[in-house]
Amino acid sequence: MNYKVPALLFMFSVAYSQSPVSNFVNHSETIYAIVDSTNPLDENTSGSELTWDFTTLSQIGTNTDTNTSPTSDELDDFPNTTEVLTSTTSGTPPIENKLFIRDNAAEISLTGATQNGNLILEFTDNAVLGTFPLNFNDANSDDTSGSFSGEIDGTNISGTFSGTLLTSVDAYGTLTLNDFGLGAYNSNVTRLKTQLDISLNISAVNIGTLNQTGYYYYDDTDGRLVFRSSTNVIDINAFGNVVNETVIVYEVINQNALSTNDESHIEKTMNIYPNPATNSLRIDCNENIEIRTIEVLDLGGRIFNVAYYSNNIIDISHLTTGLYLILIHTDTGVLTKKVLKK
Repeated sequence: MNYKVPALLFMFSVAYSQSPVSNFVNHSETIYAIVDSTNPLDENTSGSELTWDFTTLSQIGTNTDTNTSPTSDELDDFPNTTEVLTSTTSGTPPIENKLFIRDNAAEISLTGATQNGNLILEFTDNAVLGTFPLNFNDANSDDTSGSFSGEIDGTNISGTFSGTLLTSVDAYGTLTLNDFGLGAYNSNVTRLKTQLDISLNISAVNIGTLNQTGYYYYDDTDGRLVFRSSTNVIDINAFGNVVNETVIVYEVINQNALSTNDESHIEKTMNIYPNPATNSLRIDCNENIEIRTIEVLDLGGRIFNVAYYSNNIIDISHLTTGLYLILIHTDTGVLTKKVLKK
């Protein structure tokens, strides 16, 4: 039986340890290193002025997050969605997880989730995270239900689910991450916890449960999500197949993409075009902005050398066809754009 749960179901950002949580997701392309730990990390303690020492990490893969508006087909499948968060895991072929989000007058809820097109959750009764802004010690509990579809040993199945989503801003303190190639980290963070517990049913017969616990750590300086973990416990007994497994995923933001400046300001003063592109990219920016370095990465996190000329032209003629992330480091921050090379 092949059941994989979306490792990414929730993302949040916050401005300060005990200030309100005002934003829901990062609104730009963000690269995360998928990391492994010698032993499972201890994340059970909640409260104030905590210390998390996560310095036993090693990289095993890469995830890239993107934010888009829903397509017409996605709106048909997940009504009322206002934003789609996609997490693409590097590999051949890449794995794509999607979270479908509704923002209704600052009330944020989930309308659906998919894992590589295999497991699909459609929240008929949306799972409400809360009405933002949220403060430290705020908590919310919401009953949810909907339908699911998936595959068991080549057999497509579908049914209904029901359960509860618990959300809380449960801790803040100091987070330390070791240098595994993308940069060490030590700073104050605020943590958000989510707990999704649902029962799966086919023709009114319960076939098992799915439980996901997520911890999300946000830098108190710039509000970015710098570390997240997801623990998925799957217990299913159906069609003669028994699955009882626990899957833990840890992810750390690429420090090269971390900026303490206001990226929304940079996006208003700088642009990269054309997109798609064939041989070159042009940077259109305010003459007062100083471009310091340029990085080009594929979705696997590999960095490519490119020529940058004084007339704001980037030569990408030698790159193979595919999607790339362009990171432009300036004196006012970092602009990150996804570009398709034809």
